[in-house]
Amino acid sequence: MFRTSATENRSILVTAFSGKIFGIDRVSGAQRWALQLDTRPSEVELAIESGVVIACTIYKLAFIDYATGAVRRIVDLVGEYPGRPTMLVDQGQILIARNGEVSCYALSGDALWLQPFTGQGFGSITLGLPGNIRQADDTGSK
Repeated sequence: MFRTSATENRSILVTAFSGKIFGIDRVSGAQRWALQLDTRPSEVELAIESGVVIACTIYKLAFIDYATGAVRRIVDLVGEYPGRPTMLVDQGQILIARNGEVSCYALSGDALWLQPFTGQGFGSITLGLPGNIRQADDTGSK
């Protein structure tokens, strides 16, 4: 079970779709802030750490102030094969998996490393550390 600080602001529901992120007032449902992170339609993976929304699309990694929606930083993701991101935030690292590649970023947004799994193919990637696991989405089929 996760515990939260008694002083932590939890008044805003953060939601996202099509490369857009919204802060919604939990009591009234009113939109408090909005951001178009990526002009290309993309799923958005979210995490919230220490008052900062960490948002990841197919191409971008963003750091957004939770209370105001102010952009702190946006960086382009490293790697050659864009795809729906799976993101895990743990012990000062942001780990992002996309289409057969895993990259690691500092909480500042600086890229630390890239593992391309050369010769292993493409696909959704699950990320896991003890007690912190993110399951990759099924890409689906017709």
